[in-house]
Amino acid sequence: MLNGFDKLLAEQTTETVGTSADASPLGVCLVGLAILAVWLWRYGGFDALAAAPVRRHCLPLRLPFALFFVWLTLMAIGMYVIESRLSQEGQQTTQQIARNGFILALNAGTIVYMLYLARQYFARGLKGFGLRPKTLLRDAGWAAVNLTAVYPLIIGGIMLVTALGKMLAGDGFTIPTHQTLEEITTSEPQMRVLLIMLVTVVVPVTEEMLFRGLIQSAFKAILPGVWPAIIATSALFAL
Repeated sequence: MLNGFDKLLAEQTTETVGTSADASPLGVCLVGLAILAVWLWRYGGFDALAAAPVRRHCLPLRLPFALFFVWLTLMAIGMYVIESRLSQEGQQTTQQIARNGFILALNAGTIVYMLYLARQYFARGLKGFGLRPKTLLRDAGWAAVNLTAVYPLIIGGIMLVTALGKMLAGDGFTIPTHQTLEEITTSEPQMRVLLIMLVTVVVPVTEEMLFRGLIQSAFKAILPGVWPAIIATSALFAL
């Protein structure tokens, strides 16, 4: 599934969604739409999401936003230093290793610190934060179901961006291929393993814990209802 997902993104960010000859994306989209329909009909959809249990915490409001600022700042400084010092011809491989190694180290350190914050400030510690070691396998299964459910929305977003880009920039508009996807397809096997770990595990876990775990919990403590917190967190993530 991962290889198919990467292949789909690589194809459709350089061409368009409609040009793919592979029928599997359509099948996944149909399954995803069916899951969304069942969620809306049987489980209450958005009402069920609004009624989800609250993560009770005493997290200072400034703390997750300060962590977010430090994380962004260190990322920008690290990328600047690596690219400025390893910008000479013939150093591309060294730059790639340094860049991805730095991203791995920074995000791993951020994850460890966020786990510490969760234990300190959330009721019931990691369980109150939403992390239960005993249910990780079951949660991973539901994560795969959720990924399938949002798959049509991802494809729809790509189609919308492509259509708007062609309207504004002409028929020659294409979405640039993500740098990491290019590196995955062109790098050595050892580097490819590191990149896949970054793309599928380390970076997503960091972002989910930071945005959905800490920042959304902080927003929910000061905003009325769950939806304003979700929208505000999504807007910050998009920016």
